[in-house]
Amino acid sequence: MSEAYVPYPSYYPFPRWVEQEPEQWIEAAVEGVHKTLASFTAEQRAEIAAIGFSAPHHVAVLLDKRRRVLRRVIMWNDQRSGEEARYLADHYGDLIFRITNNRPSPTWTLSHLLWLSKHEPRLYEQIDRIVFMKDYVRYRFSGELATDYIEAEGTLLYDIHQHEWSQQLLSLLSLDRTMLPEVKRPTDSGGRLLQEMANRLRLPPGIPIIIGTADTAAEVYGCGTVEEGDGVVKLATAGNFTIVSSELPTNTNIIIYEHVVKGLYYQNSATNFAASSFRWFKEAFYKEVEEQVSARRIYSLIDEEIAGISPGAEGLIFQPYLNGERSPHWDPYLRASFFGLTARHGRPHFARAVLEGVGFSIRDAGAEYSARPDKPIKIIGGGGKSPIWTQMMADILKAEMEVPQVSDASFGNCLLAATGIGWFSDLKEAVRQAQKIVAKVAPIEEHVKVYDELFDIYRELHTSTKQLSHRLTEWMDSTSGEQRN
Repeated sequence: MSEAYVPYPSYYPFPRWVEQEPEQWIEAAVEGVHKTLASFTAEQRAEIAAIGFSAPHHVAVLLDKRRRVLRRVIMWNDQRSGEEARYLADHYGDLIFRITNNRPSPTWTLSHLLWLSKHEPRLYEQIDRIVFMKDYVRYRFSGELATDYIEAEGTLLYDIHQHEWSQQLLSLLSLDRTMLPEVKRPTDSGGRLLQEMANRLRLPPGIPIIIGTADTAAEVYGCGTVEEGDGVVKLATAGNFTIVSSELPTNTNIIIYEHVVKGLYYQNSATNFAASSFRWFKEAFYKEVEEQVSARRIYSLIDEEIAGISPGAEGLIFQPYLNGERSPHWDPYLRASFFGLTARHGRPHFARAVLEGVGFSIRDAGAEYSARPDKPIKIIGGGGKSPIWTQMMADILKAEMEVPQVSDASFGNCLLAATGIGWFSDLKEAVRQAQKIVAKVAPIEEHVKVYDELFDIYRELHTSTKQLSHRLTEWMDSTSGEQRN
């Protein structure tokens, strides 16, 4: 197995705005393939059997009649559409929930499109087709426009009961269902590799391309979470606490999607800033150190500092609301803070508090579940590779954590693609053959007691500071020249 990492930028033109440039995805994808296959011979390249795709949910790519991209995309963690989300919740919340089994928030594509219709009407009128992040990249590879049902559910425009685009919801945006792509299964065909793209990738043309699915769905599946009651925590850019069920849940404060395994659903409570909180902290507090050591060494140094501080960071608590919050608060106007600071606290305390604060936010989001997993919880994402953070999550969630051998969305999509071309009889067989657990981490009772006490303070801190966050956000918007919209 070979893998590669190629970064591409996000843009932050105003407070709470997050955008990306689709053409940079294509450039990164091409470079990523080149890096991944750098050591492959021509014969090995000819043996590539299929290509699959995944990317974050909710990200709409707007195309005109000539299939040109109309603007940078609004990302899933962009919070500009708070006013639109509130309007949808107040006027159409029950209707939207009946059709989609989810509630409006600034995360969903529906809110993004409503914002665009109000603030960029001329551009909005030019929209001919709407596709989504992974599907646009796949379109450039295969020339076919389509999506999968999980991606469609991430728009808040798809009827989860009838399994079709909801014209009733599309009418709220003055859109027609013909503007949306055909909806397929994640293992269905999405075309074949075009000659032009094959030349860029240095691959033979005609390789089968599989539809794929959203990154979280691919990760949930790929780590082996395929039975009712299975649970997984993801510590990546955002954080997720996911539980699999065989019945459609009706909790209005968590996100619901169908699973790639038909007949199952996954409940997804999500926090906006997980590993990204740690990355922000590293760049702000360890910049000079980072310039002097390797990328791998900087994380080891931070872990060493954290290990010297006892659980609870001597009373320092971090609220990870660096860009508002999703589950369970659904509040784009919350702001991050450190609470409990004393003269005793130094950089290692702050580092530990950041990781613990993210853990508290995951537990806070998961508190909405009517039932917790009664079996070990898998942990994935970059944060799951840290033994210290994994132990914290076991202690904070009071559950044994299991570390899968591979947990990237790309691995899940490899299995989707392999199943799609007939290598496996079904999706469960594929993941059971390919995945294994490489470590188990049990909670430490003394730590559990500490975190139980601090978690109560963490939740009360949110209640006590919520209105102050809103007032501060209003002030920040007024000084930046942007209104709260």
